Amino acid sequence: MTRRLAALLLTASLVPAAAGAQEVLRTDRTQPGHLGPTFRAYEPPPPGHEPRLRRTESRAVYKLPNGLNGLAMRDRTLSHLCQRGAFLQQIDGLYWAASPDYRYGVAFSGGANLVDPQNRRQPGKTYFFRNQDSRCEVWIGDQAKLMPHYIGG
Repeated sequence: MTRRLAALLLTASLVPAAAGAQEVLRTDRTQPGHLGPTFRAYEPPPPGHEPRLRRTESRAVYKLPNGLNGLAMRDRTLSHLCQRGAFLQQIDGLYWAASPDYRYGVAFSGGANLVDPQNRRQPGKTYFFRNQDSRCEVWIGDQAKLMPHYIGG
C-alpha cells in the first residue's frame, strides 16, 4: 500500500506543475499591448531631472579664409575660465567656424551654445573655442566685423 500511495502522491504533484508550466511557458502568441511604446524623444523629463538636450546636427556659421587674424583676439581670462570649466560651449562644436588651419567651436553672446555661470559675456560678441579641455583657448570677435564671413542660417 505504501508503494501505491507514493505513486499517487507523485502523480498528483506532477499534474498541477505540468499544467502550470504550460500556461507560464506558452509563447505561441503574444498580446498586442505587451510591448511599451517605442522611444519617445519628446516626452517631458521626470521631475527633478535637467531637461534633455535636443539632438541637432552641427553646422558651420563662419568661413574664415584668413583664420581669426584681425577678426578676433585671444582672451586670457576667458581661456583660463574655459580650462576650469566655467566658460564653455553648451555642446562642443554645435556651431563652428571653418578656417584653413583649424575648426573653431562658436558660441554667441546672446546665449546660443554658451555656458556662462559668471556672466562674463559681452553683448555683440562672438566667442571662438579651440580645444575645450585643459588646453582650452577662447577668442572674442565683434559680430558686426564678422558678418561678411557669416554663412550660417
